[in-house]
Amino acid sequence: MALAEKYQTSITGLPFAQARIERPLTERPNPELLNEKLSRNSTKVMLISELGTASTGTELFFIDGPSYTTRDGERQVYLGSCDSTDYVLAIVASDQYSHLNIQRWISLREAFAFLPELQTELMVEAQAISNWIRTERFCPQCGSEVRASTFGWGQRCVENEHELFPRTDPAIIASVIDQQDRILLGANANFRSDMYSVLAGFVEAGESLESAVRREIFEESGVHIGEVAYRGSQPWPLPRSLMLGFAAEALSEELIPDGAEIKDLRWFSRDELRDALESGTIEIPRGVSIAHALIRSWYGESLPEALNK
Repeated sequence: MALAEKYQTSITGLPFAQARIERPLTERPNPELLNEKLSRNSTKVMLISELGTASTGTELFFIDGPSYTTRDGERQVYLGSCDSTDYVLAIVASDQYSHLNIQRWISLREAFAFLPELQTELMVEAQAISNWIRTERFCPQCGSEVRASTFGWGQRCVENEHELFPRTDPAIIASVIDQQDRILLGANANFRSDMYSVLAGFVEAGESLESAVRREIFEESGVHIGEVAYRGSQPWPLPRSLMLGFAAEALSEELIPDGAEIKDLRWFSRDELRDALESGTIEIPRGVSIAHALIRSWYGESLPEALNK
């Protein structure tokens, strides 16, 4: 069966692929939108600081809109609405909120382990926009400072009115399948020694997604790629990526790790992967990552854990 036929549908249930948050109001020229939202009891304000996102320990920490008071240097972003509740992000300094009952400030990776689905989606959105606001502080045309615009989703130069919007870095990630229906997994130099995953890389300027799959896979493994089938996408704001998932047909089997980013490569049949996971010889990405979804889609069922856990 051709790869495109076998993988002709997108992966179902991919985390963050189906957004529940609606944000249509940011297209309207209403400078009072944020103030209007913050005056309502139905508005929830989430806090993100240099330490992470405020939490109660089991979920996100929210402040009711009318109870939130803007402090000097803070930025607000309208995140959108869901089920008649509006959500606003405040980018703050953690020491200004030590008087509140914030259990701890959590990272996005920590949040994946325990937050409800809606709150995880909120945090992904908040992390992405706050990363951009913190790094894009000056106009690329003249070097002047920028101020918030478009309800936090834009920034405008204070001197020439040039407007900036968030940028996303597209990256491909692919389950490479050979003629024996084996999957290619690699050990990245930045991973712990027993962690293996599907291969990924950033799309370069002027490059199509399909070309990026073929180039990245060949650069990292020496494997030539034929047919490519799209499987789904996932925002991954670490710091600002959009992961674009594919299944890719391997035309060759010889493995040549690039020696820099990839330190080891292996072909796995389903039996071989099951045995390696159950014995604890290797680990793979788990949880909400698209890497796990791609491996699970090829495997055909839930992936086993180590038996000695």
